[in-house]
Amino acid sequence: MNLKEKIKNTSSRLYSMLKKIYFSYFFNFVRRKFNYLYIKIKFYFFSKNKEIKLHLGCGGVKIEGFIGIDYNKTLATDYVLDVVDLPFRDNSIDIIKSYHLIEHLPINKLSDILGRWYRILKPGGKLILEFPDFDQIVKLYLAGNEDRLNNIFGRQRFPGDTHLWGWNLERMKKKLKDKNFQVEQEEPQDYHTKEEPCLRIVACKK
Repeated sequence: MNLKEKIKNTSSRLYSMLKKIYFSYFFNFVRRKFNYLYIKIKFYFFSKNKEIKLHLGCGGVKIEGFIGIDYNKTLATDYVLDVVDLPFRDNSIDIIKSYHLIEHLPINKLSDILGRWYRILKPGGKLILEFPDFDQIVKLYLAGNEDRLNNIFGRQRFPGDTHLWGWNLERMKKKLKDKNFQVEQEEPQDYHTKEEPCLRIVACKK
């Protein structure tokens, strides 16, 4: 191996190591703590009366005009935060989009989570949810499509990549109406529609 190849291999190993550290659990833990305090200050004192749109559970997807929020750092993430406890002011958010996140949240905490999202939305603000259509997925599985097991239980590739509950239209509508949302169904738009049956609900704060 010549010197040029040695330098290239060393650089590649160093880059992989730094990348692993940058996206590590420890640094995500630190980011969540820091971002919580940072947003508390920034959006309370310096962002009043501005249009604020959130994309919760953004993963690697960046939506133009939206603040990308995820539990772990990705290239699309603006702030690493726990969506269960967002530090935004009440009545300050115009739109919340959440694509294929709701099924990853624990059922015993969901009412509280939806209540918190409701509080931070402005009157007339929208919560847009897309999620797997559990009933249709189960039908496909019972018809012999075992790939649908991934849609029922999650792919479990990393911590948090597990589905904790199965939602159909009526169950989700009831949850949202219990929190005083006005609810409408729309056609799903996220890329997940190419992979599995999905549902889309637009819930407006009264």
